[in-house]
Amino acid sequence: MKTKTILAFVLLGTIFMVACKDTTKEEEELNQKLKEIETVEQTIDSTVNDVHQKAESVEDLIKELDSI
Repeated sequence: MKTKTILAFVLLGTIFMVACKDTTKEEEELNQKLKEIETVEQTIDSTVNDVHQKAESVEDLIKELDSI
């Protein structure tokens, strides 16, 4: 009876360890995806800023042309 109990605890411990490893792996994957999303967000922000600056330049050129 003691042997079965010990084996049951070992089995539960092993299952728990495997579950924790899966959770750790999933967490690492989610962190990597989050980093990728943040990188894309930074790229989008940079592009939006570039477009805004170019739009202001175009507006200035239009005003200059209108004044001629």
